[in-house]
Amino acid sequence: MSKSYYFLRCTFYTIRSFAVTFVPLLLLLGGGDLASAQAINEDFRASADAFLRRLTSAEHLRLGGNFVSSISGINALNSNPAGLSFIDSNRFVSHVSRFPRTVAVIAKPNDVERYEDHNQYALHASGLEFINYSMPLGGAGGIGFDFAVGHAGRFSRVNSLGKATNSFPETDFAVGVGYGVKLFRGLAFGANARWLRSKVQDAENERHIGHGYAYNLGLIQQLGEHLRVGGVIRNLSNGLSFTDNSIPDRVHRNILFGGGYQLNHKDVDIQIGFDLNPPFENGIQTNFGSTIWYRGFVGGRIGYLRHTEKRFGSILSLETGQIEFEDRLWKAEGLTLGLGLQVRGIYINAAYTPQMRPMENDGEQIRIETGRSVYSFSIGQRL
Repeated sequence: MSKSYYFLRCTFYTIRSFAVTFVPLLLLLGGGDLASAQAINEDFRASADAFLRRLTSAEHLRLGGNFVSSISGINALNSNPAGLSFIDSNRFVSHVSRFPRTVAVIAKPNDVERYEDHNQYALHASGLEFINYSMPLGGAGGIGFDFAVGHAGRFSRVNSLGKATNSFPETDFAVGVGYGVKLFRGLAFGANARWLRSKVQDAENERHIGHGYAYNLGLIQQLGEHLRVGGVIRNLSNGLSFTDNSIPDRVHRNILFGGGYQLNHKDVDIQIGFDLNPPFENGIQTNFGSTIWYRGFVGGRIGYLRHTEKRFGSILSLETGQIEFEDRLWKAEGLTLGLGLQVRGIYINAAYTPQMRPMENDGEQIRIETGRSVYSFSIGQRL
């Protein structure tokens, strides 16, 4: 038996074993059809959609949010699971993000063509925490586990009737598992699955709970010593199972492509990466950034991101004092900055990124009164 034949045979059985193990699991958890989301509300996304998009580490955020090929190891759990195939030791990471209370005032021209305040968005302050753990499996790749919680609004111990609640008015919760493996010629494949629980409030402050699943599938191709390219399909899902059909239950899937270039020169490591998120229905959506590390001890990162999404939410009419509902495009665009430190197997990262803000329609001016930036912090350890 020739060496080439033996290699091809081993590769075939590796792929077949992976498919036999994971494809039935995905079909079982997803309830069947992953190719088409059958959510009732096709126009607006569930709150869990933003929650899933935010499950990114401070290391990823300060790179401008690009991750398709530039992030590997433990942080790949929340981005491109193919990156799990590159881990070489057990790793643990804990991440915290704080999203500030955002107040955006919309001004429109009055009868004398002067702009006056007309409506106001007031987004609750929110937070996100997650824990990831990953471990190598030798030649069989790498596996990881994640646990995440998101919350918005003021924490309340009792409701209006005096009954104990001890919770936030809106929360999202996820627990998942991911796996990545190198196949052949520098090609890596990965998949992960998450169970979701989402609690939201409607216009009458009634609370609704929905459940569902979401999956990521990704590839990374190593091209030579310095270059990687990749692609990922994120958040394959049939939506959430809210009993009230008026609650948005759609989880938006994303297809991203990207590349990364890494160069080592003496004591300095340099990495450049970019992602593209087609189709560009509301303008180009892209993330790119670069990082420089000195002796693997201290590093700085700078990047740029542009993300847009359609939201349906409440807005206060300053004229009548009534709450109204409208759909609008929201955008996060600008520079991202970050610092990193590594000491005795402990990794500390901090990041600054722009906050989402509403986009102006024709004949409007928008003033952001508070809540322009997001700060994130993560700490990890090599075990």
